[in-house]
Amino acid sequence: MTDFFTRLYNLKPVDKKLQDMRAFAEKHGVPIMLADTEQLLKTIVTLKQPKTILEIGTAIGYSGSIMLRCAKDARLYTIEMDEQMIALAKQNFAANGVKDRATVFQGDAREIVHKMTGQFDLVFLDGPKAQYVDFLPYIKKMMNDGGVLVADNVLFHGYVENLPPKKDRAYGMALNMNKFLNDLFADGDFESVISEVGDGISISVKKQI
Repeated sequence: MTDFFTRLYNLKPVDKKLQDMRAFAEKHGVPIMLADTEQLLKTIVTLKQPKTILEIGTAIGYSGSIMLRCAKDARLYTIEMDEQMIALAKQNFAANGVKDRATVFQGDAREIVHKMTGQFDLVFLDGPKAQYVDFLPYIKKMMNDGGVLVADNVLFHGYVENLPPKKDRAYGMALNMNKFLNDLFADGDFESVISEVGDGISISVKKQI
């Protein structure tokens, strides 16, 4: 981010609860969204005002808390495998006053997503990057017309545009992310765009029938 945009973001009032959560994540090596990605997500959720949100990748509940605070009537259904992360997420949902609107499913998203039957106004995809392409058909079925799919880290440190050598451990993940983006943009039922904010974020709207 340029110094100009950094200055603009620094003008925003400090949110102590979120600031403490971000400090905890940085101290303990928990991956959460970058600050500029956070601002874009806040804007999307504030504009959309979804009633139902599906999140793949809860971690400590940072993004989930943000979305529920921006959409006061929304319910969040979020998936996380790690028990310790779930415990921390529930504490943070409580601290942010949104625990009654957050439901956490524990387990592997690969086993949960294809069994889900709900309908969602907004989906935030921030789980295992190599699985985005496998999640996409199931997510599409669960999205309401006019629903929004937001996927984080889709540029994957530049590896999606410039694939690493096959022997590199990132090669398979980058290849799968590339396929996810190809499938997403080739799907005529979505209007999609990629922003270079953060590590890349795609925004897709499921067309009204």
